[in-house]
Parts: sequence; structure tokens; C-alpha cells
Amino acid sequence: MKYSRKQITKAGEKLLTSKSDIEIEEALNLINNWRANHLHPLVVLKNNLLRLLTKNNIQPNLVSQRLKRLTSIEYKLDLNPTMGLGGMQDIGGYRAVLKDVRDLKKLRDALSDQRTNHKLERIVDYVKNPKDTGYRSIHFVYKYSSVRDVFDGLKIELQIRTKLQHNWATAVETAGIITRTSLKSNQGPDEWLDFFKVVSSLFAIKEKLPVMEEHKDLTMEELMVKCYNYCQELNILKKLKAIRVSTNKIESDNFPGDYYLLNINITEMFVNIQIFNKNQFEDATKQYLNLEKSINENENAVVLVSATSIKTLKKAYPSYFLDTSEFIQAIEKMNSNCIEWKYI
Repeated sequence: MKYSRKQITKAGEKLLTSKSDIEIEEALNLINNWRANHLHPLVVLKNNLLRLLTKNNIQPNLVSQRLKRLTSIEYKLDLNPTMGLGGMQDIGGYRAVLKDVRDLKKLRDALSDQRTNHKLERIVDYVKNPKDTGYRSIHFVYKYSSVRDVFDGLKIELQIRTKLQHNWATAVETAGIITRTSLKSNQGPDEWLDFFKVVSSLFAIKEKLPVMEEHKDLTMEELMVKCYNYCQELNILKKLKAIRVSTNKIESDNFPGDYYLLNINITEMFVNIQIFNKNQFEDATKQYLNLEKSINENENAVVLVSATSIKTLKKAYPSYFLDTSEFIQAIEKMNSNCIEWKYI
């Protein structure tokens, strides 16, 4: 069923403000159906991306897709009350992670020049102009075009970033669980926010990109010393190492699927995975909503994602497994250099 922007926005308002259980239930069902409508456009646009990557001889580190979590939708509406749910452009999102800046720029140019039936509404370059948090990525917002009303006009967002930028973003999301705050939305303890800004600038130096505006007068040595001191004072690396979750599926390709429904238990450090094939997407989205209704958001997180295997799932979404091992390795290397080069 096709929903108008007004209908969706109204459902979002009811979800946040209604005191009626019946109204909230109706709003949840409408929002879930609308969210599920984004799956088909996501698959089509992701396949277009894969063909474009092949055509331009770009080997991605990973390509993935996901439907936005209900808790993330509610939080974003709280932060942006004037936007309205109907104006949210990343309900359906897909991502390409590239090995380096060269491939990132090559893909950016290919996407900008690409001729497609789907309207490219906006490009936001957070690599050139990083967010205040230090976040770096390039976002492409598409308006999907289809002869089928249910899909026509839906907004889909593509994010492209380098592997190093992806590791940073993963660590920020995971650290948000430690601090029980939304660090990625620039909320939380100042010292943690400052640490990730410093690391963003250090990663930028490594990739020959602009540092954060607030760091433009600091040398690499000064930034490295700041990073080292934050790690010591906040015990950051030890805390990140301590919260990697286990899974109920072995890490092999013996569990192929198209959609994976993850239920992350943050308190017990465990993730339960349900696997669905492409013909079961309606069951998957129903189960997704049922789980979202039943969980305690302080103890659990639920998300429906797409991947080709458990291995690629963990690679694409390390933050859902609280896995920051690659980020930790990069920081440990910088800290050891800080000592070796006698900066401290």
C-alpha cells in the first residue's frame, strides 16, 4: 500500500505523543509496512551500485543494506521535531566501504555522473566537510522511480566511506553503548566526544584529508599526544576490548541468507540471529516489528539487515557485534608510535 507523506508524518507524531495503546499500535503497524516498502528499492539500487563498481574496476571492501531501527527513527524524530517522519530520507539505507580515498573519490565521481531513472536529489560530502563529531562519509539521497505506486517516490540513502572512516564510525557507535549516550549525535561525555574528534583528525592526516576545523592549528604530534592521554585517562581501549559479543551461529558460509534479523542483548553480550531468504521478507519485517515492540531498549537492540553470509554480516556491521578490533589496532599503533618517537 502506498502512503502519503502526511500519513507517515502523522503516524510518527502519534508514535511519539499518543497516550492511547490502540493509536500507538496502529501507528507502529503503518510505519512498519511503510518501512518494509523500502526493501525492494534498496535491492534494486544496491544491484545498480554493484554493477557501477564492476564497470569502474572498483573492488569494495564491503557493500551492505539495512532498514532503519524503530528506536533510531524515534530518536531522530526527537532530535529533529520539525522534520516529520515523512521527510526522513534514510529509512532504507545502503553502504559501500572502499579500501582508500582514491577509490572513494573514483566512486563519488562515477555516482555523480551516472545516468539513472531514479532522481539523485542531494549529495552531502562529510569527507570534505566533516560533521562536528568528526564523522566522515559521502551521502547520496535518491528518490526511487517506479511504475508501482507502493515504491514510487520512496527516499533511499547511500553512504560511501573508506575502511578507516568505517572503523571510526563503528567505534563511535560501540562507545555509545559504553557511555549509554548517542555519541554519534554529538551527545555524551565531553572527553569521549573530544577523543573521537582527535582520532578523526589523525585518521584524516593518514588519508591526506583535512583535519577538523578545531584542530587546524595543532600538529600531528600534538594530536597524537592528546589521543594517547585520552586512552590512558579514560581506559578507552580496555573498555572497547571488553564488550565484544558472541553469536549463536558459527562464523562460516554454511548459513546463507538474504536477510538477517539481529537481536543484540547488550547486558549478556550475545546476539541472536534469524535468517530469511528473499521470499520471506514479509515474515522478516513482521518479526522485526514484533521484536522491537517486546525489547527493553536499554538492554537490547534489534535490526534487519542484508548480507550474503554470517561472515560478511559481521564485516558489514561490526557495531552490532560491538566489534572494534580494527579501530583498536589502529589506535594501539598510533600510541606505540607516540612512545617510540618520544612524543611523550
